[in-house]
Amino acid sequence: MISFTLRLPAALMAVVLVAGGCATTARSGGGAAGTTAAPAARPATASADLRQQWLDMFARGYFPGRSGQVFVVPREGDIITERDPLYQFMHGSPWDYDTHIPILFHGGPFVKAGNWPEAASQQDIAPTLGEIMGAPVVSTYTGRPLTNAITPGAGSPRIVTIVVLDATRADYFETYADVMPTLMRMRREGAWFSNARANVLPTVTGVGHATIGTGADPRIHGITVNTLFNRATGKPQPAYDALDPRELMALTLADTWNLVTDGQAVIIGQGGAIRATAGLVGRGSCLIGAKTVIAASYNAGNGGWETNPECYTMPRALAPFDARTVWEAAGGRWMGHDIASGSKFRASSLFQKYEAEAVLAVIDDSTVGADEVTDLVMINMKGPDYAAHAYGPDSEELKETLAELDRQMAALLALLDRKAGGPGRSVVAVTADHGTPGDSGPGRRHHTDEIISLINSRFDPEAKIIQYYGDAANSQLYLDTARLQSRGHSLKDVAALLEGLDYFVAAFTEDEVRAAQAGLRRD
Repeated sequence: MISFTLRLPAALMAVVLVAGGCATTARSGGGAAGTTAAPAARPATASADLRQQWLDMFARGYFPGRSGQVFVVPREGDIITERDPLYQFMHGSPWDYDTHIPILFHGGPFVKAGNWPEAASQQDIAPTLGEIMGAPVVSTYTGRPLTNAITPGAGSPRIVTIVVLDATRADYFETYADVMPTLMRMRREGAWFSNARANVLPTVTGVGHATIGTGADPRIHGITVNTLFNRATGKPQPAYDALDPRELMALTLADTWNLVTDGQAVIIGQGGAIRATAGLVGRGSCLIGAKTVIAASYNAGNGGWETNPECYTMPRALAPFDARTVWEAAGGRWMGHDIASGSKFRASSLFQKYEAEAVLAVIDDSTVGADEVTDLVMINMKGPDYAAHAYGPDSEELKETLAELDRQMAALLALLDRKAGGPGRSVVAVTADHGTPGDSGPGRRHHTDEIISLINSRFDPEAKIIQYYGDAANSQLYLDTARLQSRGHSLKDVAALLEGLDYFVAAFTEDEVRAAQAGLRRD
């Protein structure tokens, strides 16, 4: 029997029943093994200011037709996830472990070195790089240039590169400094923004990369979750379904530069998933008036690379890169773990080496840096994300993955210098799309299927009200509001039930998020 602890009014508590007809009294979930534990003391109710902050974060991430109907905030330290053992640790929350990210600009003479304490966000990266390279400001920006990072009158670099270290928390630069000498040197030599935060919910890959790439909130660019529910088809679908980047509703920096240079700029995008690559590189030649760009993403199904040939050019340098040869050469094992499939392989430092060497080969094979027109390279390094999902941010597996990442960053910097005709002719921005939570101990891990069962037992025994809650990182549920209303209930009732669980501290309805969005400023 699924069991939960609720903090609900007595009248509501009396009607919350499980299938056996008993009121729920014990807490569900558990650690990695799913064991149960006595509930920890629930924190005091969140302050009005904190609730408004979370509402504003959801409001920045809300787009009609793509977002859900109820939005949840887990208690700090609690993990909402699925049953897949490769996803023991799941991000998506507003807590510091998910939002405190690195923002670092490196490359003299264009970047002004320093440790800058001003607030910074993912939306500020594209405007900052745009100012450095002379790109026009676009009306969809909600970020602004971080002028402390810019040396005035330094001219234009030959290459501008964005490297998104997927799921890399800012505090890794302290925790793992001993295995990240290249990144630590870049931090010392560059402009480091110590108070950088993701200010959008949910904190997930698709949302973060599109926000970095466009310099805009998801309410503008339209990528709101990793997987949404399409009410027209009645099915869930991933961001950039069928590898189609035209879901983006705003120009990326790469799109703008493609148009401004009439396709003269070489533009490369590559990453561990299409939801990362497309958010950075944009729509390519599927944008009216734009020329083709070079872009590809890892295919977890076959361990190779894929692209949308209508919008992008598949890099010819990727032809020999087949992940199967790597995991087979390792005997299908890494640090005692089975990595013998395209998806399992990703949670290893061998994948980090593979994906980095693949993008280095693409850059080397290109004409990047060959003339005075600034070229763009947009990279997602997804290794830290998959390692942290499976083993956590405090694991030896993640440490080894970060060590490999740093070795590949050294190779990337050397290659960019060579392609640009020497050092001091390129700029590299390093950031992350989100962080990841650690393990708070037994009883702090909760699964979406259990939450779905609880909601159905209360509101719809036929289990038709919840249309989608399969991606816990989305921090939102897609509900059939008409059916809910026909049964005499409202979204507020569902939100109240969820907020009453001891592992959620807040739950908001779509109406509340819309109202908060109306109050947001466009700075």
